[in-house]
Amino acid sequence: ALYQLHLVRSEVARALIPREFRLVEAFGYTLGGFFLANYDDSPAGVFDELVVIAGIVWNPPTSCAWASKVLVNSSEACLHGRKDVGLPSDVAHFSKLRCCPEQRITAKTRQMVTS
Repeated sequence: ALYQLHLVRSEVARALIPREFRLVEAFGYTLGGFFLANYDDSPAGVFDELVVIAGIVWNPPTSCAWASKVLVNSSEACLHGRKDVGLPSDVAHFSKLRCCPEQRITAKTRQMVTS
């Protein structure tokens, strides 16, 4: 997994987080960013995931990251995320281009229809 954390302006984060949650903030900012992972084994099988973290919210007795967007490359993982975990998951195609010594990863979304 790879985390990329960023300071996010509170007013930007608030637009993506439901009002009933209290935003964890200091000096007009919260902590957000991206989370990129490859799962070899999970309840939803093998898949890649890109999560956009809008900010940190209080969820007593602790705080947690609020996922404003989740992209996965399998329909099973998308349904698992939506129905079992409550995540705003969408299916995307992930391309992995190998560069020396890094990897570049891109994602293109496609709409998934659920009934």
